[in-house]
Amino acid sequence: MATFEIKTKRAINVQGEYVDAGLSVQVSSMFSNPFNEVDKIHKAFKRVHGIDLRPEGYLSLGYLECRLI
Repeated sequence: MATFEIKTKRAINVQGEYVDAGLSVQVSSMFSNPFNEVDKIHKAFKRVHGIDLRPEGYLSLGYLECRLI
């Protein structure tokens, strides 16, 4: 199982809150691309930082970057 670090690429506005670039979470995945399990990324940001990226449409490679750690 691989562990990935998922970071915001740039500053974004999430439901009226400013989120700076570089805000990150770690996600483990059985896949080589963690965006195959986008729900895990959603839950990690919600649990760790208390922000919900899903309604704003920020759960994509356009707004997030990932790297294998």
